[in-house]
Amino acid sequence: MLLVDDEPLVIDGLKFMVDWQRYGFQICGEACDGEDALDRIRELDPDLVVTDIRMPIVDGLQLIEQSTNRMQARCGFVILSGHEDFIIAHQALQFGVLDYWLKPINTEEIHLALEKLQAQLTLKHQDRSHVGLLEFPISSISEQLQSAENRLLLAIEAHDAEQIDMAVHHLFRQIDQDFEDSDMRRSYLESLLLELRWQTSEWDERGNVRSEIPVSNPFIQLECEQWLPSLTSLCQENASILKQQRAREGPVGDVVRYIRKEYTKPLRLQEVAKALHFQPAYLGQLFKKKVGLSFIDYLHRTRIEEASKLLRRTNLIISDVARTVGYTDTELFSYKFKKYMNIPPSHYKKS
Repeated sequence: MLLVDDEPLVIDGLKFMVDWQRYGFQICGEACDGEDALDRIRELDPDLVVTDIRMPIVDGLQLIEQSTNRMQARCGFVILSGHEDFIIAHQALQFGVLDYWLKPINTEEIHLALEKLQAQLTLKHQDRSHVGLLEFPISSISEQLQSAENRLLLAIEAHDAEQIDMAVHHLFRQIDQDFEDSDMRRSYLESLLLELRWQTSEWDERGNVRSEIPVSNPFIQLECEQWLPSLTSLCQENASILKQQRAREGPVGDVVRYIRKEYTKPLRLQEVAKALHFQPAYLGQLFKKKVGLSFIDYLHRTRIEEASKLLRRTNLIISDVARTVGYTDTELFSYKFKKYMNIPPSHYKKS
């Protein structure tokens, strides 16, 4: 396996705090950025790459994309990063991310994840014809299957146990129609689990993402007849947890979710309060007390967070990035970007 991070202390921590050999892994190399990692992947042909997202030159997502699509590398990938980066991790689904580990390093959680990864990679080595998570073609999802996914997501959002049960059964009927091969069905369910984790994630009051759906997949070790009840149980449990979380958060959590979903629009507190059936002045005071930022400041911060990711991962010019995240005035965007990032967007893009 290959370790990739631009912070030497993180790599040292992974090397000395994690018992890799216990789970059959051996560190074959390390890299300080994505560009260096691409060379190391070509040279070493590792089975697994653990990579940070935020790195200079070539970031983690670009590394995964180039390795998977351009180099056709056979290695699996694990993302290692902070809470604030998970919002973009779902974009790596199409490139076959196997797991997502949070900083600071939690050795107990990593050891549990390695045990499951060992089983996945062992199966992959035993049968190279097996279609695993890395090989699942996202483009193979039909419109009918996408519709079935959306139906399940809505049922989870609504915390409706009966609708979840019906949606899962409907989903599996569509899976049976779309995929004749059991390995493809298993692979699809593995990718679906990551998608469910992203789609049903919650943001806490500080804007950090959280989710109770595990990243590591239960389907890899289950018999086919256990898949449906396993997914049903998982979705029912997550819906219940989401309901409890939202009850604790109250209106502030509703505002955070609203902003996170609609930040590209010209949002105003009065309109959001009306949509959520709250008095604007009360909601604004409560939001600032709980979050530590005013409604408008939190909106700007959310937009700038998204803009920073676009600047790092795309070739969009600054004015296009500004429009994409909701700014019609490029000068205002540049002012806000420098305020929150302590660097102008033009310098950030080149860094």
